[in-house]
Amino acid sequence: MSLDQYTVAFTKLKADKKPFWPEATFHYAPYKPILLMSVMDLLAQQIINSNTIRLNVDLMDAFDLYWVKIVGSDRESNSVMPFYHMCSEGFWRLVDDHGVAPNLRLMNRNEVFRQIKNQTLFAQLNEDLFQLLQDSESRDALRRVLIENWFSPDVRSTVVDVSHITTSSFAYSRDLLNRSRGRFTLQEAPLPEEQYATEVRSTAFRRVVVDAYQHTCALCGIRIVTPEGRTSVAAAHIVPWSHSHNDDPRNGMALCGLHHWIFDQGLITVTPKYIIKTSPVLALNEQQAESVLMLNGKAIYKPTDKALWPAAIALQWHMERVFRPVNPHTLS
Repeated sequence: MSLDQYTVAFTKLKADKKPFWPEATFHYAPYKPILLMSVMDLLAQQIINSNTIRLNVDLMDAFDLYWVKIVGSDRESNSVMPFYHMCSEGFWRLVDDHGVAPNLRLMNRNEVFRQIKNQTLFAQLNEDLFQLLQDSESRDALRRVLIENWFSPDVRSTVVDVSHITTSSFAYSRDLLNRSRGRFTLQEAPLPEEQYATEVRSTAFRRVVVDAYQHTCALCGIRIVTPEGRTSVAAAHIVPWSHSHNDDPRNGMALCGLHHWIFDQGLITVTPKYIIKTSPVLALNEQQAESVLMLNGKAIYKPTDKALWPAAIALQWHMERVFRPVNPHTLS
């Protein structure tokens, strides 16, 4: 098929139309257009570099960002649905690791969804479409088709912004990984605001740090990732960005919600030898804080790549500037 033929195909995607879908999508379910744009974004940054499209964290994150900005957070996003239903469009098929396309009609749908989530089933595009999407002009032309046909004029600029955030965040992620191979500095000069916006920075920092720790809390070791790709941890700056302007992965740790808050409050810290130290302040709530106090003296969970371990001087800064070493009730 030619670019013109795919242009027509992209305007005629099979989509559910119901009043509860927003005006921003002309009351159509936007699953398929959002998934296609997400794939385009990852192709543009060569995150997808072959005709093998897996529903991994990168693709789910890109999908979720479009979803939240366009549909909102009230309706939960679900990238598995369009990953499966896109097969009805004629240019997308599901195959297994042996390159065999299973007969989906003979399979239980829940089993198909499970295999998509486990990435034992992945998608392939028609080869001619894949080649078109390798070319930036053709890719941009098909992106415009999706934007102009599936999204109302008042949100089209938002759709473009999301694409920019996604592609720029992957570029910044690469910058951060390269930075981790150099000398660590506690403070860095602020980047020009127009180079990397706040949302781009935070997305890239989270991606690099959470991936480095394999979605595991550095302090308690908890690791929970839902089938939809939601993770129990976030990327925490050791020296706050407001002070350091430093997104170097070595200025970060993956922490679960509870330990992120405790770390920021100075109720727990990590020594430059990567040993957890709890604050005497926790003794005020000894019984309730027992699970945290039990971490005292234990080693943190560290990335496999030693180059991404927390910087000793960043940990020292946290110990000296944030950590509470004294119980205020013992002060005279």
